Amino acid sequence: MSNSSTVKGLCLVTAMFLLVSCAGRRELRGQQTTGLDRKLSTYAYIEDGDLIDLIVGTRPARYRDDSAFMPVEIAIANRRLKQLTLSRESFVLVDNDGNHYPCASPQELLEGYQFLDWDREPSVSELYALIDTKYAAFTRYPSKFSPTRQIQTSRYGIVLDRVALPKFGYLMDMLYFPKPASGIKGSQFELFVSAPELQDPVFVRFEVK
Repeated sequence: MSNSSTVKGLCLVTAMFLLVSCAGRRELRGQQTTGLDRKLSTYAYIEDGDLIDLIVGTRPARYRDDSAFMPVEIAIANRRLKQLTLSRESFVLVDNDGNHYPCASPQELLEGYQFLDWDREPSVSELYALIDTKYAAFTRYPSKFSPTRQIQTSRYGIVLDRVALPKFGYLMDMLYFPKPASGIKGSQFELFVSAPELQDPVFVRFEVK
């Protein structure tokens, strides 16, 4: 999948997503017949890009069918770009009916979602055990687009609006989207990522089981 310079504004991003979707997917190594991306583990899916890798973890989402928001674990590794600039506006979730969902804001989550800390617990989160090993030769950079209620003093504890990820850097984070009209468990989705340095959005197709 190609990557290189970007779309600004949610309307333009949405238009590009529709064009990419209409153009169809090329088959990936290990692609499943369902059209889902390759599984990295029981609940994690990966899009191995030429420029970046995009990984989605679905385990926390399995428990949130009755919640107003859907948690999505992410990991992004920058393989070739000098820098990859990301914000909440970089991410859009698309359900099987083509509905688009932007990231929820920190204020929305603090006012309307009670599982912010629980979703990040090691017993629930799956990516943290996988990604540090997979990208051991890379450097992890702080990223926290969504808040938690517990006071955290580490560099990973402060909510950030923007992350600049250098070459051979990676991040892990938790994103939240309004609950899709299709529901959560048993549904398929696509997570799109755009950035000024990417010519086309990168996306991964996954299922919450």
